[in-house]
Amino acid sequence: MTRRLTILPLKFALSATLALALSVAPVSANDWGSRNDHDDTTAILGLLLGLATLGILLSDDDGANKDTYKRKYPPRKVHRKPVPRHLILPSDCLRTYRMQDGKRKFFSKRCMKRNFSYYSKLPRSCRDTIVARNKQGTYVTRKVYYPRCLRKHGYRQSRYY
Repeated sequence: MTRRLTILPLKFALSATLALALSVAPVSANDWGSRNDHDDTTAILGLLLGLATLGILLSDDDGANKDTYKRKYPPRKVHRKPVPRHLILPSDCLRTYRMQDGKRKFFSKRCMKRNFSYYSKLPRSCRDTIVARNKQGTYVTRKVYYPRCLRKHGYRQSRYY
């Protein structure tokens, strides 16, 4: 089994070497025979700079973990209540009609009457008569249900097309 080197000993060795080099460099550059107070101050500043560098390198704060935190508990799952069967509209009945102001989608009354078992329970406030253009280009009236109105009353379109 091979042993992998971890980052911490390498980081420590690098920072210790760097700190030692920075702290000794000003002292070794001086002439030992003619030292004065200025040289001592430079040596102390070099030592403090090396220790500060060592402290910075050894700190565990990378700055990447400031915005993240560890959760104590797993996130809660949102359980949605299933839509009752009598509120699911057949998606086959959603038709596109060509109108004067462009194309719009409505639920066809005729299709809903044939394919939706609870047709008699649909709200009458959502039903309307529109004028649409058929394939030949002539305008005809169609009885439809507004999808937004049905959604507001709790109805949902089936996901299966």
